[in-house]
Amino acid sequence: MNLSFATAPLSEQIATHLTEQIVFGNLPPGEKINETYWANTLNVSTNSLREAIKVLESKHLIEVKPRRGAWVCSVSQSQAKQLYDFLFMLFAELAARAANNWQEDELEELAKILPLLTESYEKNDIARGHQIVFEALPQMLIFARNDYMAKTIMDFVPLLQRYSYLALVEETSELSVSLATFQQLLNNVISRNGKAAAQTILEYGRAQCQIVLGALEKREQQAEKV
Repeated sequence: MNLSFATAPLSEQIATHLTEQIVFGNLPPGEKINETYWANTLNVSTNSLREAIKVLESKHLIEVKPRRGAWVCSVSQSQAKQLYDFLFMLFAELAARAANNWQEDELEELAKILPLLTESYEKNDIARGHQIVFEALPQMLIFARNDYMAKTIMDFVPLLQRYSYLALVEETSELSVSLATFQQLLNNVISRNGKAAAQTILEYGRAQCQIVLGALEKREQQAEKV
């Protein structure tokens, strides 16, 4: 497999590819990153791969142990609770700011997401629906009007991707819930109802967190039986 040099630095492309492997469970929690395998598979140098591993370490997806290598981080109910509590607090503030402060030329890109999500739902394409939401997130960060807030959100997005995919796999109706939530959120933003926009996001985050916790509990129970 060859990565393209056209769109982003090579280390970022490698990091993106490995993120997808972790999010979709192809690289499970606790698995060691085989540097030789991935360098050969992606046709990249070991140095470029190690740069990508540093990026993933900063995104809380990989743990690097000095002189021992890198492992995929574990997932836990405690981590999920803290992540959803913190990140959806920021998302709620972002939604409120979007509703209160949007300008005429800023909602067009946001509105384009709805038909794409609808198409994914109709095709029952969970992976694509998941991808659409997270691809659109950087565009939504313009509403933050705060570089520190935007950076903090983006630093934790890969970890949220990992947990939210668990929710979609565990509860297939979650895609329809995501679609309905986005429609409601868009309506709140267009009507400049910041309080309702924030509440919509908070309720969605709480509900998804419960699904994630249930999925993790099942995993823990299955692991105990092995």
